[in-house]
Amino acid sequence: MKSISTLVLLMFFSIACSQSKQTKTMQNSDYKIFVLNELSREGNTDILVNPDPEVLKKYAPTGTFPMAINAFLVQKDNENILFDTGLGQKLVENLAAHNISPEQISKIFITHGHGDHIGGLLKDGKPIFPNAKLYINRVEYDYWMKEKNEPFTQVAETYKNNIQLFDIEKDTFDLMPDIQAIAAYGHTPGHTMYLIGKEKNQTLVWGDLTHAMLVQMPHPEISMTYDVNPEQAAKTRESVLKLVAEKEFKIAGMHVPLPGMGIIIKSKTEGYEFSPAR
Repeated sequence: MKSISTLVLLMFFSIACSQSKQTKTMQNSDYKIFVLNELSREGNTDILVNPDPEVLKKYAPTGTFPMAINAFLVQKDNENILFDTGLGQKLVENLAAHNISPEQISKIFITHGHGDHIGGLLKDGKPIFPNAKLYINRVEYDYWMKEKNEPFTQVAETYKNNIQLFDIEKDTFDLMPDIQAIAAYGHTPGHTMYLIGKEKNQTLVWGDLTHAMLVQMPHPEISMTYDVNPEQAAKTRESVLKLVAEKEFKIAGMHVPLPGMGIIIKSKTEGYEFSPAR
């Protein structure tokens, strides 16, 4: 049986995709966030778990929905910080567009261990970011190591001297000033979000909380076939959407279509609505 990370990679390459350059920046007095878009394409509703046919008819009548693969660059306190690395096909190129070399990345925060999030860490078995410390939730690390997932174990071995494992207690964990790790389990056992910034000026990098925005915003109870625990993923998604709508956090998502960032508001009809950053 193929590993989940392999299935995710196959899913992304199973449909011809179009690549887009990143253009959007979110900026405030504390930090700048740049979306590093690797590809944009249409996903198929076949990867949804038991969706109501009427819901699909209303929100995805063509049987498809827009999605993307994004990583995010955060510039804060004279540091260049990455959140995930995508598949790695365009990461170095995207960084170069911001006049940044791999050697200038000091920290990389990993949301989870799927191949489209850690694929940009290695090239020909060597680290692409030799000066970066890699932050990974210990729960996620232990899961993939136990699974003996080759892409993940190769990353773990290559970066072993630069990996910082952390334990989330009471759902949050301060990793550095103004960056918190927040448990968002379900998509994977240790799936982790990161909250950046100070009160009333915060952005939540939510990783793979969503994949099919058109469907999962109005109906967050619908999960994906490659969620490790679809039921838990749905509960997590519903609670996080409620939180970000109430707190008015900005959000950044690895599969949110370009611009990949925006805000969430409570819908007057069903679930929630996404307003892209402008």
